[in-house]
Amino acid sequence: MKTIKKEPLWNKNFILLLQGQLFSIFGDNIYDISLRVWILSKTGSTAIMGLFMAISVVPRIVISPFAGTFIDRHNRKIILISCDMICALTLLFTGILAKLDLLQLWMVVSSGIIVGICGCFFNPTINSILPDIVSKSKLLKANSVVSLISTSDDMMGNAFGGFLVQIVGAPISFLLNGFSFLISAVSEMFMMVPKIEIKSKKVNFFQDLKEGLLFISKSKGLRYIYILTCFCNFVASMSMTLTLPLFKENNNLGLGLYGVAMAINGAGMFLGFSLLSAIDIKTEKRFKFFILSGIIISITMIFYSLTTNFYLISVLFFINGFCLAINNSLTQSSIQVTVPDNMRSKAFAFQRTLSSALMPAGMVISGLLAEIVKINFIILVDYIIFFLLFLYTTRLLSVKNIMNINKV
Repeated sequence: MKTIKKEPLWNKNFILLLQGQLFSIFGDNIYDISLRVWILSKTGSTAIMGLFMAISVVPRIVISPFAGTFIDRHNRKIILISCDMICALTLLFTGILAKLDLLQLWMVVSSGIIVGICGCFFNPTINSILPDIVSKSKLLKANSVVSLISTSDDMMGNAFGGFLVQIVGAPISFLLNGFSFLISAVSEMFMMVPKIEIKSKKVNFFQDLKEGLLFISKSKGLRYIYILTCFCNFVASMSMTLTLPLFKENNNLGLGLYGVAMAINGAGMFLGFSLLSAIDIKTEKRFKFFILSGIIISITMIFYSLTTNFYLISVLFFINGFCLAINNSLTQSSIQVTVPDNMRSKAFAFQRTLSSALMPAGMVISGLLAEIVKINFIILVDYIIFFLLFLYTTRLLSVKNIMNINKV
């Protein structure tokens, strides 16, 4: 593989990568709120909203394994730019149709599928590029900075998203996200991304998939991390689907405060990523932080399910976000260090596939259950399961070895 200088952390390529993320993620957060509000206002059904969210996740499951192989064999810079341009055109078209009052539910589903497919290629590409533009010694900090940008956008996008939809409506929000993808694509055009040397130019997707699966299956630690991520995302997808309807239907909360609550959650993540970008967690303590953060995440959400007091919810969401930042960064950097560069895209594509595998079921089930059971109760049961998953993980030595960067 052709290499580029990886020092210092704040090199030109890293800054351009962050710049593109800054605009696209900000638009994504506004778009996400707008989309769910649009569906709820058009249908009045949490079940339909959950079904739509599930459909948008399906491409990740079907395409992600093949996407990893494709990424490892093609120009990663072109993949990034192409994905952003396709998303931009799709969302601009959606916004125009919505503005003209011509947008139908099937069109929204179609645009969600297109954006989901692009995400299957875009996200593993980002994860694959990052270790090639910063040194391994700075990888945890680099991941934290990338996530810091993401959570900053989450804070701003969520804080303004709910109010923006109320003021200007969903169509303008769709258009804003389209323009944000355009800006991201332009930023990526100036990046220098090293090419991966391919031993054989002949593309054999199934052979590459087999190699990826064999690599993951040989590492107990990676295998357990992937499975844990899969089940945790199933649990989280249920509460993620129901939080907006919960706020919307509660007189003490409302859509505006939903945006504020999400921004507060983002502020907690911002603080977590800020600390991780400034300090190093000793390798022998990373597993402890991983487990502790997962347990605290579950406890905060259990208490959240038992109250409608916004001030208490705000405190819980802040703590939750802080722990999410630590948990996600430790998981991401551990996988990046463990997996060799020629397998990295496939590994992250598999992670994306497995982590998304049960999410559609979670979204659909939660939407249906919310029609007959109180949303608070669903979230309570969700995070009791989440708590038990992390409690079980404390017994897994192989996960501890991966988290502490001891390859096993």
